[in-house]
Amino acid sequence: MKMSSVKLFAFGGEKTTELSDQIESVKRNNLSGIELGGTEFGPISDISFVAACLIRKKLNDSGLEVLALNTSIGRIGIKDDFEIQIEKLKNTLEVCKVLGADKVRVSSFFIPSFEKIDDYKQLVIDRMGRMNELAGAHGVTLCLENRTGCFGGTAERCHEILSALPEMVGVFNPAEFAKSGCDVMEAWDVLRSRIAYLHIADVNADGKPVPAGNGVAHIRDLTRKFIERGGRNFSIDPGLTVRRSNKLLDHEHHSYKNTDAAFDAACNGFKSIIGIRN
Repeated sequence: MKMSSVKLFAFGGEKTTELSDQIESVKRNNLSGIELGGTEFGPISDISFVAACLIRKKLNDSGLEVLALNTSIGRIGIKDDFEIQIEKLKNTLEVCKVLGADKVRVSSFFIPSFEKIDDYKQLVIDRMGRMNELAGAHGVTLCLENRTGCFGGTAERCHEILSALPEMVGVFNPAEFAKSGCDVMEAWDVLRSRIAYLHIADVNADGKPVPAGNGVAHIRDLTRKFIERGGRNFSIDPGLTVRRSNKLLDHEHHSYKNTDAAFDAACNGFKSIIGIRN
């Protein structure tokens, strides 16, 4: 499945990892850029204008692109203070201007346990709609991620949000669907026309992270279908397990001696699927 036109990005979580370390890892693996989440300046949705300018210069000097800004916006309880999220989004949209980013990744609010999820459908759509309107005014597209525990934890509920808000797009994380017990390929069939990019993360039957193609998240089939549909952008999740000692235990087959080794394994696992060599 060799495709020279695909673009591979590193998924950046909100941990305050040094930007220079992220850049070095991305360049070492010959990726196009980063889905930026956090740096030494803090989570991307909270940083200052000055910090954003410093980040932009480092990325420009390195020749790296920003696929999207990965935020924790919407990753709160549905009964929590929504106005705080609006303020975070406003700041994030200003950061987008500085970084030249046109996509922001958001979630769809955690629903209280033992309550009927559908009772919150309209409130979720209303809140997402308000965020979507704000982003649209800045020329930014909101990207809805499927996150277990949030309203949009299933393909059907993601589809409800995206159908109500056609300006939004989806991010497809097959590992999250697999962990929540959803049929990954059925989820793809429901959402495929609305997916902007694939989040490359795989898990085994126990829900533990493994390199792409080694688990139950159907990475190979999804990649093929996404490329056939015209998709080109992939965000590789480097979140493989780092073992606590240099000794490899029986249950640590897919674990790595340090974060660099885990990152490289994540990249190489997916590259082997699409036929790209370093």
